[in-house]
Amino acid sequence: MTSRQSPPLEWVPPLLVGASAAIAAEVALSLLLYGGPGLVRSLTTVLGVEGFAFAAGLWSAPGPGRDMIDRVRRRWILGLVVFLVAATYSSVWTFVPLLGEGRLGQSAGLVIMGAAPLYAAGAMLGGMTSAAVTDEGGRLSGHGAAAAAGAALGFVLTGFMLPRVPMPGTMLVGCLVFLSVAGMIYGAVLGSRTEIFIEARRPSPIGEVRVQERRLESDGVSHVELYEGDVLRRSRDLGSAASEPPWDVAAVRALMPSLESPWRVLFLGGGASSAPRSAMREHPTAEVEVAERTAAVIELGREYFGTELSVGSVQRQAVAVGNLDDLIASLRTTYDLIIVDLDALAPIGGLRGLSHATLWRTVDAVRPEGVIAFGPGPVEPVPEHLAEWEQANVPIGNGLLTLFARGPLAESATERFSGSTSP
Repeated sequence: MTSRQSPPLEWVPPLLVGASAAIAAEVALSLLLYGGPGLVRSLTTVLGVEGFAFAAGLWSAPGPGRDMIDRVRRRWILGLVVFLVAATYSSVWTFVPLLGEGRLGQSAGLVIMGAAPLYAAGAMLGGMTSAAVTDEGGRLSGHGAAAAAGAALGFVLTGFMLPRVPMPGTMLVGCLVFLSVAGMIYGAVLGSRTEIFIEARRPSPIGEVRVQERRLESDGVSHVELYEGDVLRRSRDLGSAASEPPWDVAAVRALMPSLESPWRVLFLGGGASSAPRSAMREHPTAEVEVAERTAAVIELGREYFGTELSVGSVQRQAVAVGNLDDLIASLRTTYDLIIVDLDALAPIGGLRGLSHATLWRTVDAVRPEGVIAFGPGPVEPVPEHLAEWEQANVPIGNGLLTLFARGPLAESATERFSGSTSP
């Protein structure tokens, strides 16, 4: 899990953008109002145009999408360019008085020094707001208070500095410095944002089944996740080739008998698991059966997690989809190992979602020397059907594997888990 603590200095970029917007607005207002008789010697006209330009910038905020962060960054580049042009034009305005005396020059000044910087500031603030609102990790917060405080600071700073600077354009050069600093800080802030991209969706009887990619740049984290409704069924780390194997793969490797021994394994809820594939590849005589509730889980697991599972029987593998009570009731053999995926049962209420007859049938399907394993979380409470069985809890990664056997669990079986968790 990632921390939801806000990144440090997150408040600085909106503060400096708000200050730059206020400085640009006041500098443009002072130049335009005190120019010669022309088009815009009206406080209402100047403020109205600046206000509408700022609103247009906010309205242009980018929507969700894979390229949203790139669009936010382009708005920062636009802001720097616009303020550079505004600073240049205001300097020319100072040295060429004719610009302030004609309607054309004043109109251009209103657009270049007033509307354009306010639009750019609004676009930057809108982009920051979109990035915060769509942050799935909840780390980024809103920027309204910091931007408003920055605007107030900008008005005060302009009132104090404008009579003392050699020319008004100097204030806009200061805005360029503000925005450059803010952009560098905000680049680090964006690294704390969690991005989620939906790769595929499928309907199912209990909620939507979807595959999504989750990225957190600051921690170097990238995952592909399979969800059934709100339940995380499977996750795969994309950032490291040497990541630990899934809990059920570790269980298969740790409990695998000698290669000469016959071995029959049943996976309850293993439609998104790569453990059946591992059992087939690593044990030459293994016979694997998979019982899954949802066909969409099998389909997306095959496409995005490399499970290689398909409904039906192929060589030493059989995959069935349907109500787990019915599938378990149809079992006609016994197994050396039964692996129960508690995440697969979560949408139906966990083990409580299975009938007592189903639980008894599952227990009866374990061979006298066999093992039944539950994961990746604890079994709470332990079903009465297993109350008299030997139990062992084995920590695996961030989860817990619970083993049950009729007889004492061999120490070697649990000790082997330390080696089975290697990639």
